[in-house]
Amino acid sequence: MSESIDTGIVLSNSGVGRSDRAEQSRRLLMLLMETERAIYRDPDIASTYLNQAISLLTVTRHNKHNPYKPRGGLASWQKSRVDKFINDNISSSIRTVELASLLSLSASHFTHAFKQTTGMTPLVYVATMRVKAAQQLMLCSMHSLSDVALSHGFCDQAHFCRVFRRETGLSPQTWRRLYASNA
Repeated sequence: MSESIDTGIVLSNSGVGRSDRAEQSRRLLMLLMETERAIYRDPDIASTYLNQAISLLTVTRHNKHNPYKPRGGLASWQKSRVDKFINDNISSSIRTVELASLLSLSASHFTHAFKQTTGMTPLVYVATMRVKAAQQLMLCSMHSLSDVALSHGFCDQAHFCRVFRRETGLSPQTWRRLYASNA
């Protein structure tokens, strides 16, 4: 199984470009393939994958037929700067005020523009990035979940497990069992 599997629900803005559509199609295909693999082995996991595929289709269909493209949001260089900061500080506390100050924006203006660009609040986005980074570590190491949690900015393993389940629909242990053995 490829390391780049992402089982999270895709939230995108209405300006879906060709590469975004290709990525969404790839994610949809992977979700459906994982559903098929899990359907008899673990119906709960299969249901989670299927719900994520349905959510992806709903978001994609809604965006495809929406002729209005909102103005505003962050410029690509601003989003890149925020992403770099998050990646560089993934193990530390990251506050919305810090992200806003990177771009010399007020916290409220930044939050609005960020949500318009990504479809999620800055704090949810940071949590998503933390989970993705933790998934990469879990694929290539056997560190304890507690170590993974602490090294990716979560206050403890319980917090990590709650956020991980919210983002992926699976517990970290179940996710690791499914994907680490296939990596």
